[in-house]
Parts: sequence; structure tokens; C-alpha cells
Amino acid sequence: MIKAHFKTYLLFKGKKMTKETFKVAGMTTNNGNTKVRYTDDMVRRIKQFTKGGHTRVDFVELPSDMTKIEALNYLALHADFQSPADQATISDTLADKTKELTKGTVKVKMAQAVTSRAVKTAKPSIDAIKARGKKVKVSAEDILAVVTE
Repeated sequence: MIKAHFKTYLLFKGKKMTKETFKVAGMTTNNGNTKVRYTDDMVRRIKQFTKGGHTRVDFVELPSDMTKIEALNYLALHADFQSPADQATISDTLADKTKELTKGTVKVKMAQAVTSRAVKTAKPSIDAIKARGKKVKVSAEDILAVVTE
């Protein structure tokens, strides 16, 4: 029997991340604690969780093999998991998985930061200062005259 469960290892800053795919995802509740679960064998996991005393065991088959983040996005839209508590659990888990995925990445700002510093530190020349407009006192009558023309 060939198991259709793939692992891709990515070396990222010395840490090993796996990108596994799953065929089934769902939620279980044990002692009031609800968690999102992923598996390839629904029957085995349902037996395992019910034997372990879980009060809720809801699994759905995914339309295709999906990563955990893809499965969470699918569960968020699935009709069986639309209660506010389920949506909160899914969104919390999705936030954790997304944070885990971006852990160790570095955001780099491009040349814009260098040019903005150069603009801030550049001093205007005397000619540029002289070319600036001078303040002119304008009365209300002058403004009304321009507007009514």
C-alpha cells in the first residue's frame, strides 16, 4: 500500500519546516477544549478520539490534499463549522499557523529608505531659498475681487 502523504522539507535559517498535506480535517472537543485536527485516515482517528473520551469528533474530507493553512481556510467556509465558537477556534489556529510559517523571516525595505534619508538630510541651497515665494498679505476684498471675476 502506497501512502499518499507527502513531506517536503524546507531548510530555513537552520530550522526544519515541513509542508505536509492531508485528506481530512475537522474539530474535536475534549474536556471543553476544542482543537482543529488533520489526518489522512478518518476512520482510525474517529475511533481514536472517541475511545479517548472526546465529546465531539467532527471530520470532513477535503476536496484535495491540502496543507494545514489551506485546510483551515476550507473549514472556515464549510457549513458544519459556522458556529461562532468554531469560527473563533479556526481563526485562532489559522493565526498561529500563519505566524509559525513566517517565523524567522526578515522583512527588508528596499532603496526607498535610503532615498528618504538622503532627502531628509539634504540642505537647501541659498538660490533655492531665494526662489521660494514670499508671504503676501491678502485682504478679504482682494479675495472677493478674484472670486467674482
